[in-house]
Amino acid sequence: CFQKCEHCRQMGATIPCRAAGCPRLYHFPCAAASGCFQSMKTLRLFCPQHVAEAVQMEDARCSVCDGPGDLRDLVFCTSCGQHYHGACLDIALTPRKRSGWQCPECKVCQTCRQPGEDSMMLVCEACDKGYHTFCMEPAIEGLPTDSWKCKNCRVCSDCGRRPAGLDPGCQWYRSYSVCEGCQQRRATEDARGAPAHVPQPDPPAQMLASPDRSEPPDVPVPELESVGCNEKPQLGGDPEETPPGDGGSPPDELTPVEVPPSEVPPDELPLNKASPNELPPPLVQPPEEPPPLVEPPPLVQPPEEPP
Repeated sequence: CFQKCEHCRQMGATIPCRAAGCPRLYHFPCAAASGCFQSMKTLRLFCPQHVAEAVQMEDARCSVCDGPGDLRDLVFCTSCGQHYHGACLDIALTPRKRSGWQCPECKVCQTCRQPGEDSMMLVCEACDKGYHTFCMEPAIEGLPTDSWKCKNCRVCSDCGRRPAGLDPGCQWYRSYSVCEGCQQRRATEDARGAPAHVPQPDPPAQMLASPDRSEPPDVPVPELESVGCNEKPQLGGDPEETPPGDGGSPPDELTPVEVPPSEVPPDELPLNKASPNELPPPLVQPPEEPPPLVEPPPLVQPPEEPP
């Protein structure tokens, strides 16, 4: 019981290879899974490396072709002990199929453990074990037209989950290799039709206006009012023609032109605060009026003094 199995690498192997000097040991199901030749009549086993030594044995014959053929392609029935070539049964032999394999005459339902009802027997394509359709939960009304896998062999190729980790009523797709949730996700992705490359966004409008990206985009420039050839533009404009709110006097106050500065109290003079970007308008002094003519007083002759 302290011997390690050559196939599963676990302890408890008890069946040795009968080849001289071979130290390999196997469990009974592991010997079938690894492809060893086993004889039910002589209770002898040869490992895959020494299977050629079984060619002279009596039961090293295929029950279909009645010849030894390729001994490495022989599969051992764990119920009757007969051997069959996988090619003669049209079966691709795998370790999962070899382990616990039963020939067509010995095959029983894995649920009820009874043979018969071959027309209602489902055979798993992964392990080649049989199940009655009426023994399954839930029961299947008819045989599927495509390949079928039992619950022990179903593994979702997308999420890696098995039926034990899914809802009991979960449906399977693509020959029982994709669970229902992953199939719905695939259908959603197919409906979206993801493109092969991500489209680039359209360039901005200003870049479309300039064919040469090295040139700056066109920016509107405010037009300057034309000035006559013989006229000079005045900074700030004429105070009398300045509209309200453009840096001139407020609408309710009098401009310096309308009221002379001498007649307005100093406290009521409007303060024209020019903007930091504009020069104050020139002050226009009212014309000076000449002083009124005052007639000189008549000359008064002093009284003549007597001599």
